[in-house]
Order: sequence, then structure tokens, then C-alpha cells
Amino acid sequence: MNNAIILHGKPTRERYENSEEPKPHVANWLPWLGRQLSTRGVDVSIPAFPFPYFPVYKDWKEVFETNHVGEDTALIGHSAGAEFILRWLSENKDVSVEQIALVAPYHDFASKYAEFSEYNIDTNLSRRVGRITVLNSLDDDPQIQASVERIAIGLPVARIIELDGYGHFRIGYNMQTEELPVLLDVL
Repeated sequence: MNNAIILHGKPTRERYENSEEPKPHVANWLPWLGRQLSTRGVDVSIPAFPFPYFPVYKDWKEVFETNHVGEDTALIGHSAGAEFILRWLSENKDVSVEQIALVAPYHDFASKYAEFSEYNIDTNLSRRVGRITVLNSLDDDPQIQASVERIAIGLPVARIIELDGYGHFRIGYNMQTEELPVLLDVL
């Protein structure tokens, strides 16, 4: 892996606008993971998406596509960032990547965020991705559990790592540390 792109999730608007809370691209385990990969010689990008509390696919896509994505790339997504990765790869069938890691993957089953989750997982995605891993905490929301099940059905080659006690992988909620060594080990 020469480069990694780490994508944040969708915070609530209140959390995003709270000046005492870090912005999603510098919150939780994302900066720690970026530092760990950088010290190993990996070029890391952690883009900040516009209005992350109300994700718009085309806006996120515009920001995301400023990065190099190729066979030497790892894509890591948290929550809505994982959903973005699946949609982007499903729509860009000419792109191959080394691996994807989806942490607490979110899917907007209720269609609250317009067209963000309106796509079908490309069933041939596994032919273009060297390794697909999903990190799921058993104490996360039922919506996340349903999303993990959707991925397991759509991508049966995906390795699902089930953990307990991580909640939605957010510091101060269930996670007590910014470190996520199990994800680093996967990468």
C-alpha cells in the first residue's frame, strides 16, 4: 500500500456545530490511524467533506476525487464514509484498489439523505479489491447491524470482524482511546 484515504462519517449537526467537539476528519481514531500509517511510509489523506451532517454524494465525490486512487490504495471509511466507498467503487467499475476497510458501515435505509445511499453494491467488486474487511461492534445500533448484513450478502468474500464494546467507534461514547490497533493490524 502506497497511499491510504481515510473517510469520516456523518456527525449530527449539533455535534458538528459544537465548537468544543472536533470536526469529524480530526476526531476519533482517524488521526491516530493516519499517523500510524504515515510512520510506515504510507501517504495518507483524511479529507473533510462539506456539510457532513447532511451528506450529498456528488459533493463528497468532488472532494474525494482530488485524491489518487489506484491499485496501491487502501480506502478506509467510518460509518457514512464506508457507505461512500461502496457506492463510489460500485459506480467506478474501472478502478481497482488494494483493500477497503469499512468501520461501522452506515446505510441510509430510510433515505433521509436524498440519494446518498441509492445504489446497488457491485457484486463484482471483490474482483477489483484485493481485500475487503468490515469492523462491526456488536453493541452498535440495529441500523449498522443491518448494514453489515447487507454487505455480507452483497460481498460474501468480505471478512467481517465482530468486536464488542466499541459502539459506533467514537471516542467518549464507547471507545475510551483514539487507538484502534485491530484496524491497523487489518491494514
